[in-house]
Amino acid sequence: MRVRSIVTALLLAGAAVILLPVASAAAASPTTASCREGAMFADYQSGGFWTCSQGQYVYRQCGPGTHAVQIALDHVICNYA
Repeated sequence: MRVRSIVTALLLAGAAVILLPVASAAAASPTTASCREGAMFADYQSGGFWTCSQGQYVYRQCGPGTHAVQIALDHVICNYA
């Protein structure tokens, strides 16, 4: 929660924020871990992302020519390279 507060403060101040993948999120098995509804994280190896839906992570692929980018703690967008 503290990280979210810091990121929010930086974004409100107009600072550029680059978030790196969190090791614990990458280490968790998205198919077996419980999750918070709507939580998202980028899968940099595949170019897609995981979204929590009904208590389980669901893999989603970005559109052609795009890849997943983590823009905030629980938010991912599909963007061009």
